[in-house]
Amino acid sequence: MELKKTGILGLDEFLRGGLPPSIVLLVGSPEKGHEMFARQVALFSSKKSGVTYFTVTKTQDAIKASMAAYGMDTASLEKEGKWKIVSLPKTLGPIKTAIINEMKNNRCVVLDSLSELLLYHDIKKVVDLVNSMIDQNRETQELHFILLTKGMQDSKTEVALQHFADCVINFESSWKSEGLTRNLLIQKMLGSTVPTQSIPYSLNKNGLTIETSTRIT
Repeated sequence: MELKKTGILGLDEFLRGGLPPSIVLLVGSPEKGHEMFARQVALFSSKKSGVTYFTVTKTQDAIKASMAAYGMDTASLEKEGKWKIVSLPKTLGPIKTAIINEMKNNRCVVLDSLSELLLYHDIKKVVDLVNSMIDQNRETQELHFILLTKGMQDSKTEVALQHFADCVINFESSWKSEGLTRNLLIQKMLGSTVPTQSIPYSLNKNGLTIETSTRIT
């Protein structure tokens, strides 16, 4: 299985090459970094394959403005067809069809977010969507991200969605004597041994950054 580089140097070094081609569930509270991670890695992935960013409630302008604040400009990629933002309908059938079609075209997919879909649909239908993405990716073998906002659904639902995803990365932050600390924890990774330690990260003008693995350990 060929690993997919994230473009985040410290993380790729820590993972010994990158993430497996899989459906990756990114879990975090607002402004914790999981949205930035998905956009940053997807932007890096767009150099090799197109990216389709699906949004449930956020506007295209809001997403572009958020990315621009961290120096991420998608204008040229949009002209080349390598980056597009698609607003999803509220009906789950067309949502699944739209996502699977993009995956069949070997595009990286970002789904922002499952939590917002759960406002309109029950957990069984959302799990069916995740499973359909996993089934399709056995053929196309790309790296895809689905976002889950911690606290927007009950803990039982969060556990269920983490169970079905190929990979799960949790983003946490806490205040300590030295200030705000941010850590990501890889809880599950397809076909690989899960690292046991959390990985410190920072959010700055360059986006999400991670020190080298030698510093992590």
